[in-house]
Amino acid sequence: MKKLVSANLKLKLVAVVLATALWFFVAGQSNTEVGVIVPVVYKGAPRDLVISNTPMDEVEVRVMGPKLFINNLSASQIIAELDLSGATVGVNSYRLKLSDITTPMGVEVLRVRPSSVEVRMDRLERKSLRVKPRLTGRPEKGYEIADIVVLPNEVEATSVKKSLSSLGEIRTVPLDVSGLNQSTSVTLRLDVPSKYEFRSISPDKVDVKVVIRKAR
Repeated sequence: MKKLVSANLKLKLVAVVLATALWFFVAGQSNTEVGVIVPVVYKGAPRDLVISNTPMDEVEVRVMGPKLFINNLSASQIIAELDLSGATVGVNSYRLKLSDITTPMGVEVLRVRPSSVEVRMDRLERKSLRVKPRLTGRPEKGYEIADIVVLPNEVEATSVKKSLSSLGEIRTVPLDVSGLNQSTSVTLRLDVPSKYEFRSISPDKVDVKVVIRKAR
């Protein structure tokens, strides 16, 4: 037991000596400044709100530290984080503070440019939309479409409120029925128009059965 304690004590003493030597080495170096372009991370937005503009995704951060640290510094080690937990609908103006910048130990943040950012928030709305299959072509001569069955026939869409207010249905990608003389069943993706700013659609595929019969 005494040998084990003695061995551990020696290792601890060596670690203390090395740490002290490193501290004096770093402390003895002159400080250096450098500018780094770093990403902006937006976090903590209320669950019913979503960012609807394109806020800046990078800022220039001026940092200072011992030359040894600065020479080995990379942009991935610094992050600008903006807390959106207090955001409301509309334009929210935020000031990036030095405390919003995360850096490695020993590196000090001097300033951030730009120092402010505007984030537009819109309220999310959930709405059930009818699914309407998009068919192209015609069945074989002498045959006709008797019925179209869609499962599920409604999907739940999430988007900013203004986008869904005038929308009542959503179409599938085209299904070509040219030359069909018998019923067919397929799984089709939904054709999601970009202008409606959908955040999610569930499900994003539906089963479609086209019932073909002889023309009466």
